[in-house]
Amino acid sequence: MTYNRKIMRLELSTEKALNGGYYYAELLLPAADYELKDAMQRTRAVGKENTVEVSILECDILPEMQDIRLDTFSLDELNFFAKRLVSLTDEELPVFYAVTDEVFRAADNGGLVSIKDLINSTYGLDTVPVAHNVSNLSELGRFAFENELLSDIDDIPESAIPFLNGEQIGRVQQKNDKGVFAGNYYIPTVHYERPEVYDGVTLPEEEPETSDFAIRLLVSGTPEHIKGDPVDRAIWLDLPMASDILANYAAAFNEADIGDCVYYDFESVIPQITPEMFGSMSDVQTLNKLAAEISIMSEAEQVKFKAVLDAENTASIQDALNVAQNLWRYEFTAEPDTADAFFKNYVAENADSRFDSRWLGGLFARNEGERLLGRIGAAVTDYGVISVRNGHLFEPVPYDEPEAKELKTQAMTEEKLDVIEVLDRRALFSNGRLMPEQIPEGLYAYDLRHSDDGDRFCAIEPKVGVNHGGTVLIRDILDFGESGYIPLDEDAEPNFLGDKMTPSEFADEEVQDETLQMGGM
Repeated sequence: MTYNRKIMRLELSTEKALNGGYYYAELLLPAADYELKDAMQRTRAVGKENTVEVSILECDILPEMQDIRLDTFSLDELNFFAKRLVSLTDEELPVFYAVTDEVFRAADNGGLVSIKDLINSTYGLDTVPVAHNVSNLSELGRFAFENELLSDIDDIPESAIPFLNGEQIGRVQQKNDKGVFAGNYYIPTVHYERPEVYDGVTLPEEEPETSDFAIRLLVSGTPEHIKGDPVDRAIWLDLPMASDILANYAAAFNEADIGDCVYYDFESVIPQITPEMFGSMSDVQTLNKLAAEISIMSEAEQVKFKAVLDAENTASIQDALNVAQNLWRYEFTAEPDTADAFFKNYVAENADSRFDSRWLGGLFARNEGERLLGRIGAAVTDYGVISVRNGHLFEPVPYDEPEAKELKTQAMTEEKLDVIEVLDRRALFSNGRLMPEQIPEGLYAYDLRHSDDGDRFCAIEPKVGVNHGGTVLIRDILDFGESGYIPLDEDAEPNFLGDKMTPSEFADEEVQDETLQMGGM
């Protein structure tokens, strides 16, 4: 289930097996099981959860949490505690603060705070009689007198009441109650007995999370086909789901097809699969296919899948499905988390078997690592290093990329590039990748993407990692909209005009055109 309200921010860390240092991951609580698993994957701690160190960075509801030392605790205990905190009502929360005040005061003297006591303090709060509209000692004194809470003043004659010191009475009452003022409330903590719901070993049973899904949609019919508020009739569809069952749900909502329904919420076990990628119910069948692919992935494959989605910044469900169906085309290694670490791994993999990789321990190779990643087209993600599609991570490559050398020559000698027409614009085409410093002022560079089979150009994008088909220089700034790319069908592919021109000549051509236009005014 999704926990929309996150109240605690953690930093998880695990020690690296090689070359020292730590893997880090942030985690927001309360978290669903798949969110916990994702954090474990990012810290390379799957199967060795007991090695994870947890630091509390923030806690919105209970800021004291970031400044105290807890006794021995687990991530599961913290998550359960966060779930309990967000479940407290507006009236229960002040009582919780009051009854735990003593616990936190002990921590001020260097003591440890018991996670068991904190969890148990979220129970039984409704047993404390809270006085409303009592915010200070004087008001408490008046309240105590009017409700005959102090036996010492029962015999005071009514004529003497105006002369009583309300504040003094309140002070006595507060001492007797171990009372706490919380805004407009007075909370007599003496009435609270902390229940032993949690024994410190086995956490209380919770409603089990729905785990048999890859992606979930909260779906209902359209307003014209549903009596009352459609949201009240909405149900969760756990994908993947057989087509006939989806059709049955559509019929239950009086809709001809499940794609005609409306969705109100979205949940995915893969954090990179977002509602923004899904868009609308018209893509529900593609989403169902994607969920089916995710459901048969092993944990290692899921980690690899997440790495590809991170590296390629996938923008649509169709693109994510394409990645899932071609996951085998990528190479992945989980251990390196920086360009420097990958460079050392790369050298060790390609060195003689007699080479002792410990010689690389003190080497700082960030620049070389970034150059190597660019050379092979790989990317560092939170999960490890992923190759480009059909690429290889550890295959030996020469230091200089032929394409790069060619482009550098082009930039230096101003060799002529092909003149093309694309998107109804004249442009220049290069087979390689252009660096920012190689682009003349007044021109803008965009990447072309090849189709998977390499037969044609299928899109123009700001930057292409996988299936890079070349670079175009255009005089205009292109608007890629929410999708992040402009598709190119067979009719919109670049048209090579048969001319060649240097980038400088192309840029000057625009200036001349503008001059002629001004002269004709």
